[in-house]
Amino acid sequence: MRAAAAHLRVAVVVWLAPFAAIAHEGPEHEIEELTGQMNKTGVTAELLSERAAEYRVLGRLPEATKDMERAAALAPRSVVVQRELARVLFLGGRAADAMATVARGLALKPEEPADIASLRMLRAEILLSQNENTKALEDCDAALKLHRQNPGWYLMRSEIQRRLKAHRERVAGLDEGIAETGAGVLGIERVEALLDDGQSAAALKIIEPELQDSRIKSSWLIRRARAFIGLGKIAEAGADLKLALEEIGARLNPKTPDAALLLDKAQAHQLLGDKKEALRAYEMARDRGAADGVNEKIKLLEEPKQPVPTPPAKP
Repeated sequence: MRAAAAHLRVAVVVWLAPFAAIAHEGPEHEIEELTGQMNKTGVTAELLSERAAEYRVLGRLPEATKDMERAAALAPRSVVVQRELARVLFLGGRAADAMATVARGLALKPEEPADIASLRMLRAEILLSQNENTKALEDCDAALKLHRQNPGWYLMRSEIQRRLKAHRERVAGLDEGIAETGAGVLGIERVEALLDDGQSAAALKIIEPELQDSRIKSSWLIRRARAFIGLGKIAEAGADLKLALEEIGARLNPKTPDAALLLDKAQAHQLLGDKKEALRAYEMARDRGAADGVNEKIKLLEEPKQPVPTPPAKP
């Protein structure tokens, strides 16, 4: 999994920001304050939604789901409540219920384009988790026609297009996202898309100045190595990958290793042909909370190579 993809799961959360709560002193404090307020002034959908958001931060999904279900009963025509209920249902492993809740939200016929778009992006995320990539892409495209300012949405569409191997369209979509938002993370993802599309020379023109300007170089060294491989410069690629691994080794905390660094380490070893070390780093990254796509990498590395069939002997 690429370093840029590691940013994907952080950036995508932007469109699902929960209700703003009162001054923050930590989730536990907020839950106590919100509960006290409900005891004094009564239960409302807004207060329940705010408390559910705090439960989500703590990973207490059953409590978050219970609050959002109560909020939905109190405000059945609130698009935002339906969306946040769908979110906690999905996070709690109830994808079918989440999809049905998104459908209810859309059936309310929201007037704000951003509300429709956010519901469709949430449905795209659910579909993506089920490998329904083509349907997920349809929802992404529809959402981005309605609301163009969220970088995380462009990143999600890029990930779906990567899975579909639609790299040329992916580059064009990221160009659109950069023009609309100016987000730097989309520029990094665009380099990844160029490399995946085999446009090594074009990618190299962007990578070289970035590498010169970067204090931490390992991710850009890996990208340049990929470009060199695409251009047939294998020795140069190998030198960059070894330099990248040296830097990663110096930065990696063995007790609490960073998932993004582990992903870079895994990719560098994989490009060098060191399958064992790549698999080990990918598994460690997964255990440190790396995105779901890492399982795809592990599966591909674990699959045994198919033997080349022996042609039948001539009579």
